[in-house]
Amino acid sequence: MLNICKIVGLFAIAVSTSACVSNTSSQNFVAETPRHDAVAPAHVEVSQTQLSFFPEPLATQKVASVPQGKALASPYEVVDVQVVVPDYLVVSEANVYLPKADIVWREDPLGNRYEQVKTIIEGALRKGTAPLHGERRVIMAVRVNTFHAITEKTRNSVGGKHNVEFEYVLLDAETRQPITPVQSIDASLKAFGGAKAYRAMRAGQTQKVRITNHVAGVVQAALSSGSQV
Repeated sequence: MLNICKIVGLFAIAVSTSACVSNTSSQNFVAETPRHDAVAPAHVEVSQTQLSFFPEPLATQKVASVPQGKALASPYEVVDVQVVVPDYLVVSEANVYLPKADIVWREDPLGNRYEQVKTIIEGALRKGTAPLHGERRVIMAVRVNTFHAITEKTRNSVGGKHNVEFEYVLLDAETRQPITPVQSIDASLKAFGGAKAYRAMRAGQTQKVRITNHVAGVVQAALSSGSQV
């Protein structure tokens, strides 16, 4: 398995350096976890001289098997996904309409929001990539930039938007060399509020379920040709 330092290092090598940009949509300043300087994304190719960031053997984990007749044509077969949620992202527990933060998540019990978000994104990516059937075996390395679901106050009233943004790069499963530039994904979706939110929840469409399914669909569309095989 790739560890956090190596995934962060991958993106640090693959992109240029600048200061991290905070979420500017909020009008409510909330002092939360301090933000550190971070590497901001830039879409550039990885040179052949920058391929020494995974020195030891990589153990990969095959994603869930695909039911017969449900495989989707793709250039790739994703054999593993690795997700990092950087600790420089700001977490907010403030119950306001628009907390100024990168991570807002309330549907799990109070705890390590970084780990909770990592689990959600990893599950979504495995679900989305499991049906892909292609010739090239790859590992999908992902860095989360924003996971901004809605607060209790927003969910109980107007609703809003689940802002989910991340970057990924595909690595050859055997050589562990990048075979794509860093790609940005905006998998944001509408967040229900008020009575609509509670009807959805009673029907099993929790925030976690909706976000998972949406992220899975966005990633699947990005990596597949759209046809069944």
